[in-house]
Formats: sequence, C-alpha cells, structure tokens
Amino acid sequence: MSVSDQHLIEAIRKGDKQSFEIVFKQYYRTLCEYAFTIVKDTDEARDIVQSMFLKIWERREDLIITLTLKAYLYRAVHNTCLNRIKHESIKTKYIRQSIGDGRLEVKQPEVFANETEKKVMKAIDDLPEQCRIIFKLSRFEEMSYADIAQKLNISVQTVANQVSKALKVLRTQLTDTD
Repeated sequence: MSVSDQHLIEAIRKGDKQSFEIVFKQYYRTLCEYAFTIVKDTDEARDIVQSMFLKIWERREDLIITLTLKAYLYRAVHNTCLNRIKHESIKTKYIRQSIGDGRLEVKQPEVFANETEKKVMKAIDDLPEQCRIIFKLSRFEEMSYADIAQKLNISVQTVANQVSKALKVLRTQLTDTD
C-alpha cells in the first residue's frame, strides 16, 4: 500500500471529510462504471457505489485496509453487486412461488400505483427543505453526489448524509402508513 493511501485511510478513520471527498471524487466514476458491468443498470450501479461510500464513512473508525485503497474499493463494490444480484434472485424466486401457490394477492395496478405515488410524493414534500432539495436532485434529476455538492456549495459528505436521512425518513413514513 502506498504512503498516500495509508495517509488517506488514517485521515478518514479520524473523520477527515476532505480526505474522504478526495477518495470519493477520485474513484466514484470508475467504481460506477465497474458496478454497471456487473448489474447492467446505471441507477443501481450508482446506488451501490454511493451506499458503499456511505457505509465506509459510517464505519470509518473500524476501517482496516490491508490491500491498496483501490483494490479495497473495487472489492467492496464487487461484493455489494453480487449481494444485490443474489437478493433480487431470491425475491424473484419467492414471487414466482407465491404466484404459483396462489398466495400472492395483487391489487388493481393503476389504483395501487397512484395511491403509492401520492404517499411517496407527500413524504418527500414533508422532508426538511435542504434534505428534500438534495434528495430530488439525486433521485429525480439523477445528479451524482459530487455534482449536487458542487451545485449547492456543500460537501459530498453532507449530500450523502442528507440522502441517507431522506431515505430513512421515507422508509419510516411509508412503512408506518401501510
């Protein structure tokens, strides 16, 4: 491992946001491209890379990297992609079994989709202003965290934190109302 990798890892472990942003900016795009080669979906690839970086930041104090930083990041993305594919496979298998057994009840699609969309949009509108703006830029305008940070003149980490916060709030609100 290079001296600069060791320095960056140690700085991230200590909570240095600038070091984290350096790593994020340096690897984000190529990691997204790599994830895309596995999952074959641009949005899914971005989500995987963003959630991997968020997980690294959240667990930074326990971060132990014995390989190069690049190798660690690529391995983390690779494993996350495989886990997502496995999860989707299990979900598809369950749905097929449920349909075959007649256990799966399906509401009228247009009514269900319309009600769900209204609930989601209401939950998004109820988010705090900055959180809502960042979430909409990320999900609806498909901007990267780095682009949002630059546009709003905030750090990439702030963007990641706000998107994570929005997702937690939305999950809570949408599961509590069902």
